[in-house]
Amino acid sequence: MTESWDELKDRAYSQMNKQKSRWFNYKMLLLTGGGIFVDGYNIVIISFGLGGIKTLFGLQDQAFLVGLIGISVIVGNLVGALFSGYFVDRLGRRLIFIIDLILFVLFAIISGIVANAYELILARFLVGLGIGLDYPIATSYLSEFTPVNPRGKFLVMNITFFNIAGVVAAVVGYSLLPLGATVAWRYMLVSAAIPAIITIAARLRTPESPRWLLQHGKKKDAIESIEKVTGGVMPADTQKFIMDSNVKPPASGYYRELLTKFTKSAIFIGLFYFFFAIAFVNASIYGPSILASFGEAGLLGSSLYWILFVVGDIICILVIDRFGRRNSTLTGWAGMLITIVILALAPSNLKILSLGAFVLFAMFQGIGPGSLHMVYSPELFPTRIRATAEGWKQGIGRLGGVLTGLFFPSLVIGDQLLVIILTCIGGLVLSILLAPETKGKTLEEISEKGDIHII
Repeated sequence: MTESWDELKDRAYSQMNKQKSRWFNYKMLLLTGGGIFVDGYNIVIISFGLGGIKTLFGLQDQAFLVGLIGISVIVGNLVGALFSGYFVDRLGRRLIFIIDLILFVLFAIISGIVANAYELILARFLVGLGIGLDYPIATSYLSEFTPVNPRGKFLVMNITFFNIAGVVAAVVGYSLLPLGATVAWRYMLVSAAIPAIITIAARLRTPESPRWLLQHGKKKDAIESIEKVTGGVMPADTQKFIMDSNVKPPASGYYRELLTKFTKSAIFIGLFYFFFAIAFVNASIYGPSILASFGEAGLLGSSLYWILFVVGDIICILVIDRFGRRNSTLTGWAGMLITIVILALAPSNLKILSLGAFVLFAMFQGIGPGSLHMVYSPELFPTRIRATAEGWKQGIGRLGGVLTGLFFPSLVIGDQLLVIILTCIGGLVLSILLAPETKGKTLEEISEKGDIHII
């Protein structure tokens, strides 16, 4: 029975797996990347408004409450991702792909008109809930439509939208500050609704994933979806083979299957993103304060950080399908560790060295874990639990961001840097032990083996 299901998948996806990338694939990249852009913009933009929020609501001596405002959106991401993965695998990719950003737009607007800190925390949580629904869809959708050879490149390009959003958010944030700090933050938060509305409009005609359709026995719909991907008519003998087949795919066990049959893979991707999230949130959301402590505050430092992150993404895009997933991962973690140690040890009078180390730290995030977490999670798990696995990863990783937001603001700069160093060590050791090589293989070849393999 299993061999028959394998044969059905091989026949159905053969042309889609082997073809070169087409305009359809780039369109799907833009549609999935739009949601990730919204998430990145939304998370980063508030770092430029926290000063005005503290002043307006009298929070200068309430570091814990300020931390809650900063990370409430990440808590929403955590909850949304943990629950949405199950529904995306059960109900399909397309439905939630549209609904989630509608929720985001509504609560993004509300977050800009709140009257006190507690209302803002709730509104930001609900904003995060909406965007948290998007990640399990985005990674599953894009990977399931993309041919084998350029798949790594496309998945890295997908997360690059987050870092491009960081650059845009820095420019918008500083551009709005002349309105007055106690007013500008409202415009900052509401402005996140604009790219979300554009993305919603573009997503309305998105087809359902052919892999999800076939997994759920919708054979005719799967054939039509595959033809949209390939841009041609499926051979008649292949269509007949699919329609005549009566084999049933393995039933999904969702979280139970994820944590029992795919235990090592679930541990790897969860801790991988947990370590990265701590380092990333520490360095990005509180980046302006880190830069200020070294005398390099302002648009230049923040923009350089995000620009170098995008440069790292571009490097990863160019090499990942040749250099490999594992090599890129290890290079990124090692580079992050070296640059953050240099930043921690740099003499206070060498401001250029400090700034250089900080922005290069961003670049190595893009080369390694900042990109690879979006590649590994859809590749290591089969279609029936792919979104569930992404939800698991996002939930565990965002927990790291939540812990960071609660405790990081109260730490002195030396302790802040020590936390980042320790998480980089953890991520590097984890990757040495467990990071697999998956380049050049179909999703089915990688994920149906049952658990992680070091190649």
